[in-house]
Amino acid sequence: MDRRLERQFCLSMEAQLLQSGDVTEVPDGIWQQEKRQQEKAGDLFREALELTVNSPSEGIRGRVCSVQELNLLLEWIYHERPQNWEEYYREILYQIGDSRFDAVSRAKIYPKVVYYLCRDGLALRNWGLEEKADGLALCEEAMDRLRAAGRLYYLWEILGMSEELAREIAAGQRAAGAPGKAEEAEKKIQRWREQAEALEAVHGEFGVPVETRDFCWLYVEKEVYCINDVVRIRREMLGITRKQLCDDGILCSEKTLRRLEDGGKKIQKGILRELLGRLRLSTESCRTELVTSDPEAVEIMSRVRIQMRNRDNEQATQSLEKLRGQISMEDPSNRQAWMRFQAVNEVHKGTITGEECVERVREALECTLPWEAAVRPGEKYLTNEEISCILNMTCRKKGMEEKKKRQIATLEEQYRAYEREKLIFCFINMYEIVMGGLASELGNMGEYDRSDAISWTIIRECLYQRRTFGVHGEIYNIMWNNEQRQKEGIPIRQQRNSEKDLIHCIIFSELGIERYDEQFYRKKLQSRKEE
Repeated sequence: MDRRLERQFCLSMEAQLLQSGDVTEVPDGIWQQEKRQQEKAGDLFREALELTVNSPSEGIRGRVCSVQELNLLLEWIYHERPQNWEEYYREILYQIGDSRFDAVSRAKIYPKVVYYLCRDGLALRNWGLEEKADGLALCEEAMDRLRAAGRLYYLWEILGMSEELAREIAAGQRAAGAPGKAEEAEKKIQRWREQAEALEAVHGEFGVPVETRDFCWLYVEKEVYCINDVVRIRREMLGITRKQLCDDGILCSEKTLRRLEDGGKKIQKGILRELLGRLRLSTESCRTELVTSDPEAVEIMSRVRIQMRNRDNEQATQSLEKLRGQISMEDPSNRQAWMRFQAVNEVHKGTITGEECVERVREALECTLPWEAAVRPGEKYLTNEEISCILNMTCRKKGMEEKKKRQIATLEEQYRAYEREKLIFCFINMYEIVMGGLASELGNMGEYDRSDAISWTIIRECLYQRRTFGVHGEIYNIMWNNEQRQKEGIPIRQQRNSEKDLIHCIIFSELGIERYDEQFYRKKLQSRKEE
């Protein structure tokens, strides 16, 4: 099965390479060659799909398919054009609604299916007002799913399709004597156009295509580590000898551990779990936030993140109290996560000072790792929670004392390596959070060029990966740095329009349902207009 999945991946990538756009737009001289490439791409998609899905032409109702398989089926439908193509599209939409898919997984494929369905529906048959209204409803649902996940997959295309459908619906409503409904549709059209223009402007400025040209994001592995390196690096960070970690040979022999760390030996899962536990790492997953099998606890933690991002502090307090009763606080990873979130929420509420927050977060960090070991120069393996602790301490610490310098150096050291190895896309979630915070700190210190460089990298990576998170904050950071240069009489490399920047910040924060940030940008824009 592993080899089948490898072959499926290779075939799907080869098919993408053969796709070079709409054959109707290709010059006549190479039209036939382009048509043959499209046909071959269709054959490759079918071959790839049949490696794991038997008889796809019989439909998928009642089957369990992965997002990748649904995508291959979608491409096969588009290229093969079976007689009941619309029914196939709707089967995929039905399966995506299954509760086993999380918000991000749904966002990865749902908008693409809707776009293909509406595009083909308009191109291959005469849709009446009823079908167009149904297509528009699907487009709006696709946009809602993208907002819920903070993603941009096929958003620009969906906005264009929505505008086209709504315009025809509005014209039909006016002709039918329903001007009120027509005006509602026209207001939506204006809003969608503003969003599309913002997407085009920001993508254009940062040199990223606004169109969704591939589906490689379906195959990106997030935060993959070699367990051999994790054990070796963590042991050395904590200053533990192999003999101590092996418990004088009771757990395993030093020779076994040495071979594990050198990458030459697999080890029993039970022994590995014990080793990770002794290294103060989660035995469930090295990068996990909570150690729990309770889906409700995971859902509460997800809710806490959203509540804190939007500064719904009292709701976050209630959620954290509920969470505390559902997880084992004896586990150091759970205790660490809870303590950090609780400290940051309290400082947001104003019940503790920034300095008190720093001390509490340091205490949370040391549930799993001494502060000195975390910031000591050299090779490191830090969990996401430990990195978040260091970031929170850095951003809440005033001034530029030695401790803060060491924390900044630790964060830069951790993530510059990913830049050098061109692996930011694997670590984008933490990269945008950590390096975004670092960019802000550098701007506050007057290091505007370094700050801008980080913000540009974050924006480009987020746009390439079709993420809304990280874009608006870094646009604002670049704008703020530019304004500070003007105030200090520092030459400006690039003129910026602050009002346009703020409008783009508002739209991107809306697209990710980040209400607190949206309100902040709106207030800033209003004050600019009143000046």
